[in-house]
Amino acid sequence: MQLKSIEIIGFKSFADKTRIDFPGGMTGIVGPNGSGKSNIAESIRWVMGEQSAKNLRGSKMPDVIFSGSADRRSLGMASVTLTLDNSDRYINTPLDELQISRKLFRNGDSSYFINDKQCRLRDITDLFMDTGIGQGSLSIISQGNVEEIFNSKPIERRSVIENVAGVYKYKQHKQTAKKEIDETTDNLNRVEDIIHELQVRLQPLEEQSSLATDYLDQKKRLDTLLKQQLVLATTQLLSETQALKASSTAKQAIVTKLTKQVAEGNHQQNSLKQQVNDGRKQIDDLNDQLLETAKKIQSLKSQHQLTTQEKSFKNADLNRITEQIKLTQNQIDDYQIKLSQSADQQHQLKADLNANTTELTRITTSQQQNSVAAIETKIEALRNHYVDLLQEQTDIKNQVNDQVHDNQRTHEKIVAQQARIDQADNEVKTLQEQSETLKLKLADSHHELETNQQKLADLEKVLAKNKKIVDDHQANWLAALKIAEEAKAKATSLRQLHDSYRGFYRGVSNLLRHKDQLNGILGPVADYLKVDPKYVKAINTALGSQVQHVIVEDNRSAAAAIKYLTQGRLGRVTLLPISTISARSLNTGIVSAARQAQGYIGIASELVSMPDQLNQIKGFLLGTTLIADQLDHAIEMSQLIHHRTRIVTLDGQVVNAGGSLTGGANRGDDQGVLIQKTELEALTKSTAEMSQKLTEKETMLNHAKAELQKIIDSHERGRQHVFELKQIDENQNQQLNKLAGELAKKQREAETYKLALKNLSSSSETGTQPDLTAKSQSIQAELDQINHQLTQQKDRLDHVKELAEKYSKAKQAVHDQIVVAKQKIQQTERSQNEIHDQIKVHQATLQKLQGQREQHIAELAETVDAGRLNHEIKQAVELQADLNKQLATKKQQVADDDQQLDHLGQRVQSDQLNLNNAKHELQEVTTKLQKSIQTLQANYEQLQSNYDIDPKQLGKLKLDVTIEHMNNQIKMLRTGIDEIGPVNISAIQEFKEVSARYNFLIKQQQDLLDAKNHLTETMADMDSTISTKFATAFKEVARAFSKVFVDMFGGGEAKLVLTDPEDLLTTGIEIMVKPPGKNYRSLSLLSGGEKALTAITLLFAIIKVRPVPFCILDEAEAALDPFNADRFAKFLKRFGDQTQFVVITHRKETMIYADQLYGVTMQESGVSKVVTVNLDNLQTEVS
Repeated sequence: MQLKSIEIIGFKSFADKTRIDFPGGMTGIVGPNGSGKSNIAESIRWVMGEQSAKNLRGSKMPDVIFSGSADRRSLGMASVTLTLDNSDRYINTPLDELQISRKLFRNGDSSYFINDKQCRLRDITDLFMDTGIGQGSLSIISQGNVEEIFNSKPIERRSVIENVAGVYKYKQHKQTAKKEIDETTDNLNRVEDIIHELQVRLQPLEEQSSLATDYLDQKKRLDTLLKQQLVLATTQLLSETQALKASSTAKQAIVTKLTKQVAEGNHQQNSLKQQVNDGRKQIDDLNDQLLETAKKIQSLKSQHQLTTQEKSFKNADLNRITEQIKLTQNQIDDYQIKLSQSADQQHQLKADLNANTTELTRITTSQQQNSVAAIETKIEALRNHYVDLLQEQTDIKNQVNDQVHDNQRTHEKIVAQQARIDQADNEVKTLQEQSETLKLKLADSHHELETNQQKLADLEKVLAKNKKIVDDHQANWLAALKIAEEAKAKATSLRQLHDSYRGFYRGVSNLLRHKDQLNGILGPVADYLKVDPKYVKAINTALGSQVQHVIVEDNRSAAAAIKYLTQGRLGRVTLLPISTISARSLNTGIVSAARQAQGYIGIASELVSMPDQLNQIKGFLLGTTLIADQLDHAIEMSQLIHHRTRIVTLDGQVVNAGGSLTGGANRGDDQGVLIQKTELEALTKSTAEMSQKLTEKETMLNHAKAELQKIIDSHERGRQHVFELKQIDENQNQQLNKLAGELAKKQREAETYKLALKNLSSSSETGTQPDLTAKSQSIQAELDQINHQLTQQKDRLDHVKELAEKYSKAKQAVHDQIVVAKQKIQQTERSQNEIHDQIKVHQATLQKLQGQREQHIAELAETVDAGRLNHEIKQAVELQADLNKQLATKKQQVADDDQQLDHLGQRVQSDQLNLNNAKHELQEVTTKLQKSIQTLQANYEQLQSNYDIDPKQLGKLKLDVTIEHMNNQIKMLRTGIDEIGPVNISAIQEFKEVSARYNFLIKQQQDLLDAKNHLTETMADMDSTISTKFATAFKEVARAFSKVFVDMFGGGEAKLVLTDPEDLLTTGIEIMVKPPGKNYRSLSLLSGGEKALTAITLLFAIIKVRPVPFCILDEAEAALDPFNADRFAKFLKRFGDQTQFVVITHRKETMIYADQLYGVTMQESGVSKVVTVNLDNLQTEVS
């Protein structure tokens, strides 16, 4: 491992960003006192996790942040980054380079980073634990560390050996285990205290439990006797009640007559009420129509937006397809032009072929003619010449002369012919090489063409697949948009209806619209209820019109509201003052019985929620109503609780108290205020979720479109590249065919030249020169005579030969032109076929695109017309205005009927007063009957609730005991119970619970003891490990110390001594030295220089035993004299191979051994700067 660099920003005097690189070897940092050079060592100590501000020469940690100077403001942050080369995996981490960073802000916030990732201080501590370079190690040695060694006590010096032994983590684990033992001991003490407390309670609880059991037995017998006593008393009271009923019937006849007089007034009142109710129903119908109209308007607007968006998408696709059609048509036109050009070229080639064929025929004919004449002439000439030769054979000399002359001419021709053959061979060889090279290029071109054609085919498949993906995403997005717009429209309509209070009664609506003019008006019950959607219908039915009751703060607010409505004749309303209303609840017996029934869900007040200050309102409205799942179960439940309270089912059916049933359904049941509020809340939540999903789908659609466009562009580039490759392939084929023609031509020329050479060679070798010297004189005269004739004959023969050679060359040239023309015609035919194929492919593509274009045009035609939608929206708005007008008229009519109803009510009230006077007389007569009935009813309820006895079965119950005997038995039991005195019934259950807890804690006590023993064993193991490692490290350091001491002092002896060798966990370490020429003495008796040099010797011995990758020395040699300082520096140089040293010094003896030297200056007051001196080339630069 190597320290690579440190970067300091705002740490102490380093206000500016400062980077110091450590290339290896020994690095010296020098500077005058007060320049801030020691701040570099402290920054390294700080970034590695130092938590003591005192160790950093400060009182609190923010003191390390640059505090400003005369010319600079203070900074708000200090940051240090240490970079380590870990390529040798010295630290057990897979990273080749480690960057440890620490930041501190002036507000106290601190952050740690490992390779720019934020971490905890513990992570950095664990990273460096037992590596020799963490906290407490000797990787940073200052003058203070040296002084600590010779000033510290022996027990304090053991930490130096512990650091070498690497037992820090074991001591940490031991401290953790000790802490856990302490916690376990505390828990054990608490458990033992609780066990002792429970032991004290067990015996009295057992006695109380036994006494309570005896009490319950006697109480049960007393209850039985009291039940029998109540049955006898109720039977006697029943007889008395029947007699009172007969007397009441006679008085009732008088009341009946008066009731008839009131009936007519009530009838008129009921008729008018019915008229008002019909008017309110019509208002509700108009509100429903307004709601539906608003929904329709919103739906039409959403459909208009959706249609516009859909048209936009289809127009974009149509433009894209039209552009592709145009591009494809242009490509077809280009191919048509090329096809036409190729056809013209083919026509010209065929014309040239015909002309060359005619010329070849003409030359052949002429050659044949000239050849026959020449042969005949030659035959004749040869015959004549043969005859002449036979006749003039004697003229040998003349023949010899002719033969010499012919041989000379033939030799010249042979030389010339050989030159032409060599030239032709060279040209053939060159053409063959060119042909082979072109064939290789053509093969590569074919391979590249086939590869790109396959890629183009694959791209076409991907293109089709991505087009389908885009279509699917677009369809999903449009469908989601339609659903979201419909939900948004419905939510808007419901919100408008709620905000305008159109679903409330007239009085409630008027009060809520003007509640700002009154004090203490909170709002309707519906606004404060929160109901699970599955219970909405049941709660809405249970509340009925109560859902529109208005909650107010107190009676004064209620009175003010009623006065306001009365003065303005704005309708009636029921008010619920918070300060007055009390919650109602069911008897626990009723609830217990109901819970046993099938289909029981709960009490209505427990299934809804309201603000805490309104709990009494919730109990008042719903505290006596039960909720069941269905009507059959509700009926059974009502029978089980004897019809004593109302039960509502989830679908809104009601079993009333007393047993009557209310049920069915109305057209407006689903439009109640509470149902609309719940639906609005659900729609608000769902529209938000839909909006998010719609945004996600739109993002997916845009992404898919972008991908599709990329594929289209890639496909077009691929198609163009394939076309270019085909053109290249065609050109190379043409070049190859041309080369083949030229090669054939040159090969034929070479063969012709070789044949001519062979003929010349033969002619030059023919003929011999016989020895005719003896005859030459006799035939000389005759030879002279025919010489002229032979010369003419030879000239004629040469002329025929030249003419034959001319015809042969001309014929060969025409033949070559015919071959080339045929090859070009074949090439143009192949090119035309390929162009035809391309035209067919593009025509098929064009036809497909035109089909898609027609389909998009048809789909656009089928899209709903925006004008028609606007017309429908206009009609719906007009209908809405008309309905609002009708609603205003109907509300006024209902208000007038309400006023007339109030007048009629006053008259009916007067008539009712007269009837009440008549009834008062009947009441006096029937007082006793009512009292008897009440007492009887109370007895009935007591029998039914306490003893579950049906009053109808009283006649069947026969008791053989007299009332006197029963009273005596009751008296005796009560006396016995009084003697028992007060008992603690809960002691029975408490005794069971305390016993169970006592047994549980006994088991917990044993578990804690086991855990404590295990931790104690673990600590013993760690003590053993620490002792072993400490002993080993001590021996190695002591041995190294003795050796290094001799080197450092130039002689003498030194040793380390344990103060308590028997206890390696607590023993201290004494340093005994014998300087040269002196006796053994302890460290405290040495001079200051000797102490410092001895302490440094110990530090070097430790480094020798356990080398560290780098070591920071901060003026460690300050107390040494020049000679020992030089020796100190040489030791640093010696250890430089295994440890990288960074020496902060002002001693020249140390500086001269540094491989790299940095100077720290304060050119600006209070701000440190680093100057780098490269000792190899003496160049200086400012960092």
